[in-house]
Amino acid sequence: MSHLATLDTSLHNRLPESAMTMFEAKAAKKLTFEAIAKELGRAEVAVAAMFYGQARASEEDIDKLSKLLEVDHAKLTQELAGFPDRGRTIDMPPKEPLIYRLFEIVQNYVGYS
Repeated sequence: MSHLATLDTSLHNRLPESAMTMFEAKAAKKLTFEAIAKELGRAEVAVAAMFYGQARASEEDIDKLSKLLEVDHAKLTQELAGFPDRGRTIDMPPKEPLIYRLFEIVQNYVGYS
């Protein structure tokens, strides 16, 4: 049995506008990422990445999402246009020690080797 993923409200200010639009429509239709992925012909992870603004949606994806979620095509096209904005969902600098060290290495040492 699949569980219905909802949007964590603490992330609202860190995600693109399209995330709220799509998550609200997804919840209203009671769809899972798995069901949406089947309709789009994409991997479940790829669909979730589109919802969180981490992956780019193709014109075909936008057409199918608009019909499936019953969201205005023009609105969805406008919100999903452009490049994904990755990395905004975590605090910077990271608080978890291992991730912080990786962040520090990339920030300070990449380009010096």
